[in-house]
Amino acid sequence: MKAQDSFDAQILVKNFNELGISNAEVQLYDTNGIFVSKGITDLEGQFIMNMKPGKYHIKLYQEGNLKKERVINLPVLEGRRIYNRVRIFVLYEERKQFTLENLLFEYNSANIEATSFYILDKLVDYLKNEENSKFEIAGHTDNVGSDKDNQVLSESRAKAVIVYLVEQGIDEKRLVPKGYGESVPVADNATDDGRAQNRRTEVKKLE
Repeated sequence: MKAQDSFDAQILVKNFNELGISNAEVQLYDTNGIFVSKGITDLEGQFIMNMKPGKYHIKLYQEGNLKKERVINLPVLEGRRIYNRVRIFVLYEERKQFTLENLLFEYNSANIEATSFYILDKLVDYLKNEENSKFEIAGHTDNVGSDKDNQVLSESRAKAVIVYLVEQGIDEKRLVPKGYGESVPVADNATDDGRAQNRRTEVKKLE
């Protein structure tokens, strides 16, 4: 059977909170550095690009500045298999400080919920593309419990995140743990929703 000549791929550029990044230019190059194609993301952070099986170098630009690069491989499929509804994600975080949404820990513990590992895996991908920068990993709590206990808990959770990142190959020297306890709330601790917002882990680029 004839190999698939080309197919339409959906290119999606999103940040850690799964929000699309608009007006980002994605350029595609082959392994020899020859330009292949490009497109601009819409308000939802996506566009359609016609592609062929192969290995590509993807470059993400904003306002003419290169923000991220990655390599993807779409091998030739054998037999009757064809590429259909291909989605290519490009993770890019614009902010220098952001919250890891939905990163959950066990109650009153620094043990990370297994359902949250995918969030840290995205952070690993981000940090590998920011290899010349250092980051603060900051833990925050609500105001339930004593100030001292909350301070210790926030520090332990920040360190637990760093342990996971280091296990995935991130240089520990690039990561600084910091616990803020309940001292920097972003919402009202008088409500369940407010306390949930205050229990958070933030990432801050230091240099």
